[in-house]
Amino acid sequence: MYGFKRHIKRSFSLLDGIWDFNFWGDINADHLTPPGMVYHDRMPVPSAFDAYPSYAGKRGIAIYRTFFHVQSGKKSLLVFRGTGMWTRILVDGQILKTVSLPYSRIEIEVPPAGREERELAVICDNRFDFSRIPLQENFYDFYAYGGIFRSVELHILPEISFRRVKLFPQDVKSGEIKGEIFFRGMDQGCMEIKISTDGKNPEKKQLAISGGRAEISFLVPDARPWSALQPALHTITVESADDDIRERIGFRTIGVQDGRITLNGEKIKLLGYCRHETHPQFGPAVSAAQHVQDIEIIKSLGCNFIRGSHYPQDPVFLDLCDEMGIYVFEESMGWGNREKHFTDPAFYRAQILQTELMLEKSINHPSVIMWGFLNEGASDQEYARPLYRDLYALVHREDKSRPVTHASMFGLTDICYEYADIISINTYPGWYAENNDNPRPLDEINSRIDRLIAHLEKAGCGKKPFLLSEIGAGAIYGFRDPLAAHWSEQYQADYLETVCRRVITEERLSGVSLWQFCDGRTYATSRALGRPRGFNNKGTFDEYRRPKTSAAKIREIFCSGILKPENIL
Repeated sequence: MYGFKRHIKRSFSLLDGIWDFNFWGDINADHLTPPGMVYHDRMPVPSAFDAYPSYAGKRGIAIYRTFFHVQSGKKSLLVFRGTGMWTRILVDGQILKTVSLPYSRIEIEVPPAGREERELAVICDNRFDFSRIPLQENFYDFYAYGGIFRSVELHILPEISFRRVKLFPQDVKSGEIKGEIFFRGMDQGCMEIKISTDGKNPEKKQLAISGGRAEISFLVPDARPWSALQPALHTITVESADDDIRERIGFRTIGVQDGRITLNGEKIKLLGYCRHETHPQFGPAVSAAQHVQDIEIIKSLGCNFIRGSHYPQDPVFLDLCDEMGIYVFEESMGWGNREKHFTDPAFYRAQILQTELMLEKSINHPSVIMWGFLNEGASDQEYARPLYRDLYALVHREDKSRPVTHASMFGLTDICYEYADIISINTYPGWYAENNDNPRPLDEINSRIDRLIAHLEKAGCGKKPFLLSEIGAGAIYGFRDPLAAHWSEQYQADYLETVCRRVITEERLSGVSLWQFCDGRTYATSRALGRPRGFNNKGTFDEYRRPKTSAAKIREIFCSGILKPENIL
């Protein structure tokens, strides 16, 4: 899936298609020698191999193979937009990179060769092994797949090429943009480039390159503001004699003021969902068509906000959010991590690296309005504080234009709020009830929100925006019960009605990302005893996007007109 095309002059293509495939199971990847290997199966790319019938539920080593062509002696670049869980990339039998960064974007420079046809082999391992894959554990509440989830890019590079462009629109009145250009093949020196906006008025600039980067500043004529209601985009093209790179930007400022989130200086309320990139038949290899459908469904409910749970998002999805007008909370991978993780140096390094890669990948997307990490980590414990502190410092250093947060499950005991620009709390009152003998504990919802608001004020966080980053109740699609018991569509509908009415009328709340948009596959072991069908069933829609009773209720509330359009969009 191309998404927004970021190169015109540069030779660029996708290697998506049907690749050769073998599943080897429980073996050591070091024992595989791809050159000369006989392949017995075929597998599409993108794909999660263990979502397909022949390999469903299997864990072990799999290998994908294809061929690509590069003119003899030319440099090339491979970009994997997302793989899992452990990945080794080989070209012509040579190991070029081994990574354990599920869902992260991976770049590999391919050395020139004296022939045009090159063999690309990708070894994927979906076995749980904390010593090798510290970022993904078997207790995470979403199914851990293996494979090449997203598109694979092939770039043919000139001697000096653009690595990336980092752009920060200033204010829409001036149309000013400040930023940086990062280069391959030149560490120091001068270069002439052209910068154009929306394909017009190319402006020549002389760049002084130092440390492989150069600062830029320029004006966008007739700049228009970006918002979810009017997602006006501008295409910026940076061009040299031999290369180019294109990015889309939106003029919008995200701020924090008097306990609320602001967009272009106006208070907004974020109404939406947590969403996994998942499909029951294809796992995380979600098509562009499915991304579009999901966004359309979410917007049809009166929503303007998606929290991308719980890993770096597909760039095609973010392109669509830019175009269709959705605010996004993007976070790096983490789920319920505790002392074992926070005291492990490899976990620390992986968290830092994957967050850096997420920022590089997504920093120019206007739809991304906040960054996060370490969902439901041990933010109530001193041993966790150093990593939270360092991740906040990293993100603030790289991007001063967006607020940063972490989704905490420790609403009343979190000790890391001091670092956060936005307080994000996951809470499930009335689902995981305080009183198990109360058949309909809906009254717990508002009392819990009241307690959280009072605690934040007492803790000195009264001026920080408060976001309900998760709240919800499970329902089995089609289960309608005269008692409106837990797991019934009626109980979920009543629960979410209570939540949504409080969110839109509570001035202290900056918004909600309901858990969750659609049901998603999770544990396939006895851990699923609390997850009927092996799915997290808290979706307003089932895994095939069929609406439960709560969908109509949410649409009624969010489209009621209680909030003025400018306050929600």
